[in-house]
Amino acid sequence: MAYKDYLEVDIEKPVATFVDLTNYFQARVGDAKAYCKLHIKSGSNSIDMTNKKMTFYGKDSNATPFAAAGGFDDDQPGDDRQLGLITFYFPEGIFQKEGKWQEAYFKIQGEDGSDISTVNLTLNVLPSQVEMGISVRPFIPELEKTRTKINQALREMNAQQLLNQVESMKTTVGAYTDLIEQHAVLNKPETVDLINGIVNPFRQQLTSQMNTLSSSITSQMNAVKADVANQLEKARIKHEWYKGTMLNGCTGWIDGRLIHISNIAIGYILGWAQFPEKSWKNINFATNPLASKIDFSNVPIGGPVMLMPNGVQARRTMQCSLDRNTNFGQIGLWNSGDNYNTEIYDPSAYIIFEYSFVVDSSQLK
Repeated sequence: MAYKDYLEVDIEKPVATFVDLTNYFQARVGDAKAYCKLHIKSGSNSIDMTNKKMTFYGKDSNATPFAAAGGFDDDQPGDDRQLGLITFYFPEGIFQKEGKWQEAYFKIQGEDGSDISTVNLTLNVLPSQVEMGISVRPFIPELEKTRTKINQALREMNAQQLLNQVESMKTTVGAYTDLIEQHAVLNKPETVDLINGIVNPFRQQLTSQMNTLSSSITSQMNAVKADVANQLEKARIKHEWYKGTMLNGCTGWIDGRLIHISNIAIGYILGWAQFPEKSWKNINFATNPLASKIDFSNVPIGGPVMLMPNGVQARRTMQCSLDRNTNFGQIGLWNSGDNYNTEIYDPSAYIIFEYSFVVDSSQLK
């Protein structure tokens, strides 16, 4: 069973077109079990009909009312309660006379007893077919409920009860009139004076005080919010990465990292450098990746590293640090002992280095 076999009933967006239900609604005058396949929707969403009840209301062409008639099921191919695809069964004998029904509609009742009604339906019962159209005027079944209750209440009252109520009302009005004359209760002018003299000024004062209190609370809340945002910003941890450039024929890599915590920063300079032949006795091999971020004039950084020449040469201890002559803009390698003139530096070599430091906000650029 496809969606096209179901009549769409939208409880929120009624349409004004007339719908011929010959292909949806199989019924004739006197049918024992007429039914109509419906797709219950609200806008573009299907309504879950699980644990809901559905009834049919209306008046036939003789103005005979039918209330709370029929019910639905999902016992035919294609039906699905959760998707709002149902088959509504009309009770036996409901179509007694051909002609146009008046104020016909479906009503859906939820588990909590709440009612949702569709818009009015135009229903024509013919000897050979049933036609139905949807109008744009929603029908409100609650009005019918109220009218029924009022009629029932009036039937239960008799003339004597009405007379008794009138007499009781007269007695009450008379007693209250006596109290007014005795100044035991306020009359209208006195009530107006009391309101203008006491109640209204008190209400104005209370309103003013509430406005002042609201303004004060709003101001304090804004201040607290701003302070919290400021503290969170101060406590936020930020990471920065920068890269340096290799110099003087050296290859490898050099990186700088800054970790900001509150008003201090933790820094790292690390990397790997490969030196060409006859170059590593005294050489600046890379730029300082953090030179533009940190004032290194009072930051001790550098130390001995193990230089590893290629070939059969022994490992050498060298000094690796920032070059003050370049305003700490470059990092270099120097001889760390007294044998500067006897140091053999012919073969190519390489080092691995890492230095860390901590600076405060005054040392950040």
